[in-house]
Amino acid sequence: MNHLTQKIVLLFLVLGIASGCKKKEIPLSSAKEITAFKIEAVNNPNALKLDIGSEISGNSIVLTVTKGLKLTELKATFTTTGKSVTVNGTEQKSTVSILDFSKSIKYLVTADDGSQNTYTVTVKEVDDIGLIIKTFTFQKALNSNLTQDLNFTISNGNATAKLKSPSRKLIATFTTEAVDVSIDGVKQESGKTVVDFTNPVKYTLTSKYGAKAEYTITVDWESSVPHIYIVTTDNAPIVSKDVYLPATIKIEGLGAFDDYTGTTRIKGRGNSTWGFPKKPYRLKLDKKASLLGLAEEKDWVLLANYLDPTLMFNAVAMKTGQLLEMPYTNHIIPVDVTINNTYVGSYAFTEQVAVAKNRVNIEDGGTLLELDTYYDEPWKFKSTNYNLPVMIKYPDLTSENEVTSIKNEFQLMENAISSNAFPGNNYSDYLDINSVVNLFIVCNLTDNEELNHPKSLYMYKPKDGKYAFGPLWDFDWAFGFEGTGTHFEKYDNSLLWNSSSIGTQFFKRLLADPKVKTLFKQKWTAFKANKMPELMTYLNKYASTIEASQKKDFDKWGNSSGDFTADYQKMRAWLVKRAGYIDGLVAGF
Repeated sequence: MNHLTQKIVLLFLVLGIASGCKKKEIPLSSAKEITAFKIEAVNNPNALKLDIGSEISGNSIVLTVTKGLKLTELKATFTTTGKSVTVNGTEQKSTVSILDFSKSIKYLVTADDGSQNTYTVTVKEVDDIGLIIKTFTFQKALNSNLTQDLNFTISNGNATAKLKSPSRKLIATFTTEAVDVSIDGVKQESGKTVVDFTNPVKYTLTSKYGAKAEYTITVDWESSVPHIYIVTTDNAPIVSKDVYLPATIKIEGLGAFDDYTGTTRIKGRGNSTWGFPKKPYRLKLDKKASLLGLAEEKDWVLLANYLDPTLMFNAVAMKTGQLLEMPYTNHIIPVDVTINNTYVGSYAFTEQVAVAKNRVNIEDGGTLLELDTYYDEPWKFKSTNYNLPVMIKYPDLTSENEVTSIKNEFQLMENAISSNAFPGNNYSDYLDINSVVNLFIVCNLTDNEELNHPKSLYMYKPKDGKYAFGPLWDFDWAFGFEGTGTHFEKYDNSLLWNSSSIGTQFFKRLLADPKVKTLFKQKWTAFKANKMPELMTYLNKYASTIEASQKKDFDKWGNSSGDFTADYQKMRAWLVKRAGYIDGLVAGF
């Protein structure tokens, strides 16, 4: 083979080899799976504290999250075998793209060969124990104004309770597995943080997963006075002032007072007040008990205060008596009352005036009298000099001879007062003039003119002691009402104005004593400076306590203007003017 032939053969061999080494075509991938999917806390620091895992089954991806977790702006971390991943045409990048996972999301995975696969991401919410308040309580030990623990009712993110309390700033005790509890971003510590619960308060709970939940804590201040429920046997109506009906009694103290359940008897009470639509009542428990923080006894009274637009007249008088340190002065506790399942109004709960260890404590030979022109007690007499209507409340008598003995003792005092030697004689050996002055101050400040009749005027005398005026009682016709039929109009009425009245004559006689006038001036000046501010503060708190209760009472009976705030402000302004009137009165002594 010549040289040329060799070259031609070699060329063909090379061409043949080259032709035999041509590459085979590789088909495009059809892989389009999501192989892993989660939402990591590191990529969502403002929303999560722990990662959210998922379960992939077929084309379904389920995220298990705790209830309350914010899902609207989260970045997912995922791996895929596909070429691209989109949601609604927008390309998704792991750890970068932000989506709203509160709704189901369809991820479209596209393979290299153009084929596609759809994954649906949904959320399964589960309870997060860290988002639950298990208990919420105001504990007596941490809140000095409470008499017992108050447990809240918790349901669907709300905790509610009824409470009567002079203070609305309280310390709450709560149990929860939340890692953080706050109010408006301020951390709350169970049993330590003081909170103003005047209005509903929102507690924000954060669980260890970063989920959040809100609880609204609501105190029903509109029911902030205790509620007394009375049910008579067979729901019998209370129609008599003489016949007691057996009944059960339940008191809801609402945290400020102890609750009570027991048996009692109930009847009507009062004179003119019994004739009004809203009735007053007297209770006699079957067993002595301390009710609403008052000293234990069987006998109690529910005053209707029907004529009083503020329901506060008796509260003003009794508080004034207490500030003057008048012995045996009653306490006034506002209550709502329901009888035989019917709401009957806002009442004043108070002690029955009676002789007992925890009432007028003169059981050992003492005497309790009432001066009242109704003159309707079984044992009674008219005094010799002033014709005062004297009814014997204690002791219990059995004969007229016993009445004569008490009358003779009373006459020693009255004779000394009517004597020509008065006031230079020894009348004050029989009558405590300090109690006279206290009575004048209370009745003048409230303009309770029933001294003129007299009506509802108690006197007591311990064995071998002096007569004294008290306990105070019945201020329905005060605050300028007598003679006008309107409250708060006239503030400068003279207390003793009816010269033809036996009560006026008797009390003007006492006021004629220079020693009484001097003591009156001294005690009033001290009271005005030191005690009047305390009285006004007490009234503000009392008004705040009963405002909603008074509104319910008005809805029931319609016996005021319907504007409690306006009525109360009128009363306050009237009291200030009345105090000014008394300043002028004593200046002339």
